[in-house]
Amino acid sequence: MKGILGAGAMAYTYDTIANHFFLSTTALHDSKYGFTSDERLDKARPEAEENYQIYQSRTPVEQRAHNKSVNPFRLCGENHFVTMTDYRVATRVYLSRLVDSKAAHALMSNNVQCLKGTHVKKEAVEQFNPTKLPKNFDLTQSAAYDRKNKYSLIGVRNEETGSFGYTSRSATHPFVAEGWDHFFEATRGENGVTPKQCVETLEALLERGDTLSAEAQFAAGQLLLIYRQAYADDENWGNAESVVLADLYRHGLASKAEADKIELTRPPYQEDLDMGWARRNTSLLGPMLQHTDIWWQEHILRKDPETIKSINNLHVADLQYTPLSHFKLNEQGNGFEDCSGLGDSFTSLNATSCLNHARLMSGRERLSRDEVIVLIACLNAVYDNAGGIRHTLQEIARGCFVGAGYTVAEADDFYRRLCKNAAEMFYGGRNLKPLVRPELPEVISAASPAA
Repeated sequence: MKGILGAGAMAYTYDTIANHFFLSTTALHDSKYGFTSDERLDKARPEAEENYQIYQSRTPVEQRAHNKSVNPFRLCGENHFVTMTDYRVATRVYLSRLVDSKAAHALMSNNVQCLKGTHVKKEAVEQFNPTKLPKNFDLTQSAAYDRKNKYSLIGVRNEETGSFGYTSRSATHPFVAEGWDHFFEATRGENGVTPKQCVETLEALLERGDTLSAEAQFAAGQLLLIYRQAYADDENWGNAESVVLADLYRHGLASKAEADKIELTRPPYQEDLDMGWARRNTSLLGPMLQHTDIWWQEHILRKDPETIKSINNLHVADLQYTPLSHFKLNEQGNGFEDCSGLGDSFTSLNATSCLNHARLMSGRERLSRDEVIVLIACLNAVYDNAGGIRHTLQEIARGCFVGAGYTVAEADDFYRRLCKNAAEMFYGGRNLKPLVRPELPEVISAASPAA
């Protein structure tokens, strides 16, 4: 009997650690590489949607009486969540519902037209006096509009990993150094998406309804990331950082000091490394695994020099920072936060600054703080997965706020409020379930289209 109980305890412990570890959102037995698929997130999201609906259906008095988790060990997401999976699905659903509105729909409809360049106003351009002008203000006529780029697999399902994007690193799939040639062929291959396809997809979804649905948010996030490469093409408005963002600095519409705060969180800046191995963004094992992989391919497998050169190409250098696990100790040392291994999102900063630039060229006002939240929701819809090339909600928020001309501090304030409200919704809805009649209205999914 003791042997049976011991075996049962061992099996339970193994399953808990391998498939249900509280700081992980992935599972070893995911029918893919192991620790790479979205299976756990996909299974958990419907409960978050149901909890949201239940919580919203109750009175404020009932909400306040039931909005805390009965589990006192809340160590994730600003110390409001019991597990990292709870944090991820709760914040995703809460933020998605927050921007599912007519105002957000109108905002993104207008933003698409601004990005396309069909509404550019000559007087606005003359007043702004940009460093570079495109050959044609209508960017739908440019070569880059219908050309795949390095972001073309963002938001695209990866059947091998069970998540999204180009690749994922895990304990069972530690080596991801395929080289620039492989990356180029993959992103420009049949699965890659062009800026034109992004525009057409989003416009079709916006025509279906008058609010910004979860599906439209995903499409909008994909557009912001992929279209930015076309907007900032040399043929068009010029490099996102050295031209577009620099012009915004010049007009006081963005702060270089705030942008530098984002930059210095990225690997391998010393400021980030000085945070210590547990708190830093830079992956501890990723670079070691990359160097081991390259050495193995060069000296043991004796790959040809061109292959090794491709693997060492600077265009794919950031892949070495793809982490094995996506969590880190928070700055206070009393809990854990989601972590991409890539630092705060300069990609989100660039995408937001390009959109702000497009709005200004169209005679519009810069993005307000509330409008920035819509962009955060859209980008989070695309990045909220188990993929290796992603950004966390807090990283996205910092990038978007700074890209729109606001501050990292404002982004962090927004993030803290969001975590608190999402946790109250998630655990409040769960605690209120016994009080709810069996018949519930139909749950509208906040999952991505391909989830």
